[in-house]
Amino acid sequence: MPPIDSEDQELLDGFLAETTELLGKLDEDLITLEKASDDTELMNRIFRSIHTIKGVSSFLGFDLLVKVTHKTEDVLNRLRKGELAVNPEIMDVILEATSLVKLLVSDIKAGTIQEREIDGTINKLIPYLLDNSGVTRQAATAAAPTPNSAPAPAPTHAPIPAPAPAPKPASDLVPKKVPAPPKPVEGKGGDDLSDNSTVRVDVKRLDDLMNQVGELVLERNRMIQINQDLQQNDVQRPDFNEEFGKLTKRVGLVTSELQMQVFKMRMIPVEKVFKKFPRIVRSMARDLGKEVELQIIGEETELDRSVVDEIGDPLIHLIRNAMDHGLETPDVRLAAGKPRGGTLILSAVHEGNQIIISIKDDGNGINTDQVGRKAIEKGLITEDQFAGMSQREIFDLLFLPGFSTKDKATDLSGRGVGMDVVKTNIKKLSGLIEIKSTKGLGSEFILRLPLTLAIIQSLLVEVEGEIYSIPLSSVLEALRVDQRQFHQISGQEVLKLRDFVLPLIRLQKFFNVLPRGEIDNLCFVVVVGAAEKRMGLVVTRLVGQQEVAIKSLGNYLAHIPGIAGSTVLGDGRVALIIDPVALSEVCE
Repeated sequence: MPPIDSEDQELLDGFLAETTELLGKLDEDLITLEKASDDTELMNRIFRSIHTIKGVSSFLGFDLLVKVTHKTEDVLNRLRKGELAVNPEIMDVILEATSLVKLLVSDIKAGTIQEREIDGTINKLIPYLLDNSGVTRQAATAAAPTPNSAPAPAPTHAPIPAPAPAPKPASDLVPKKVPAPPKPVEGKGGDDLSDNSTVRVDVKRLDDLMNQVGELVLERNRMIQINQDLQQNDVQRPDFNEEFGKLTKRVGLVTSELQMQVFKMRMIPVEKVFKKFPRIVRSMARDLGKEVELQIIGEETELDRSVVDEIGDPLIHLIRNAMDHGLETPDVRLAAGKPRGGTLILSAVHEGNQIIISIKDDGNGINTDQVGRKAIEKGLITEDQFAGMSQREIFDLLFLPGFSTKDKATDLSGRGVGMDVVKTNIKKLSGLIEIKSTKGLGSEFILRLPLTLAIIQSLLVEVEGEIYSIPLSSVLEALRVDQRQFHQISGQEVLKLRDFVLPLIRLQKFFNVLPRGEIDNLCFVVVVGAAEKRMGLVVTRLVGQQEVAIKSLGNYLAHIPGIAGSTVLGDGRVALIIDPVALSEVCE
């Protein structure tokens, strides 16, 4: 097979980029259309999306893709002309067809050449192309919509039997004008058509980045000139200190601006993850016999793409949990004096250097007695332990491996492998998860995530000569204390801070740092918070606040308790970055 040329590759890349963008919005538009079937503009946008995919697929020779999009387009055309009425049954078939389209596009993107069975989906579309006499209508796709025409009822008869087409050769998946598929792209496949190797950037952001690079070049030239002057013995620089000071400040300023521009380029809207949930909620609601309205707030909120790529699975688990465990069936809701339909709110908002994602429902809330009984039955806690637990501690039981309040496992839940996965994944992102719930009124799961995993503001502290970095987002306050004020409660060292008993962790002991010199009674306590938990980290002294770049410790050192990574200081020393979430679990 001849190699692909640059012109054909550009054509194929353009097709994949445009198709991915169109499909990314399609699910959300279809779910919205089901609730607003009279929205002519929305209907036409959906039709145009499928029409565009079909047209370009035909030009490139992707025959399987053309067949599916052509039938889907014909059904959509009858809908927009008022010959069919939007209902859940027809929407099920259209959504199935779009899923098949996504799968075929994923094959093309990954460079895989394989047969896909499409006849099953096409046969589900055919009944909606039949008139009352059972004759297939050839929808006039170029015709303008006629909103005033009376809607016809959805057909109920079965499709006319047709001979199965002969198997198409594998070459049908390869475009006629493009000799070979593109190189495989790493990704999760399936409905996730995102390309993790590329990112779309606004032109203005590129212009701003180029301007900052230009400024950096000017400062580099100035630095070179000063160095050359110093190397020449006959050139005296009595103003060296002043000039070098100005240069240092200027380089620092330009570097900070450059860093901010690059940071903005990595930022993408959380909508990339949120857009898949309307369809998931719709499908689960139908399976569970529930009526649920999903409200999405703040989908334009931006965060680092490395975080976006990792929060999809935890959010799916939490939404499934809310749908299955939290929200009630219509009959139960009516009996409790609630509306038939439940509400699920998915929101995102910036708060300082964090993004807060909330999954909130108006269901029956968490029954703490039921949670406690299940934990006792499974041998996770004792009766005495349960009696002394706070509400937060009982909620934390939900995250234990193997825990579930379901008596019988189903396809959706009950296997005890959901919530522990959520907590594990959120911890990997250096994030926190907390639960708020009121029995009979609903629950809220709140995720607190860093905006980026690359650079953080931190507080540098010294522990017996060793420097450690504490993420500033976790620091509540720092104070100097006489160690004689420390007390012991059940083997745990604590400090009475105002009206709060603060558990303490001596970093010198925790990390086995050898003491240097005489021990001073005066020390510093850095108060850090993880969700509702508070604890004090005992350190020798405070070094100062600094922005640090997070470096991985590698696979061999990746699982050191209490350590989230490392960074390199200005003097070349390596400082370990403390993980307050992991340390908080030590105090439990």
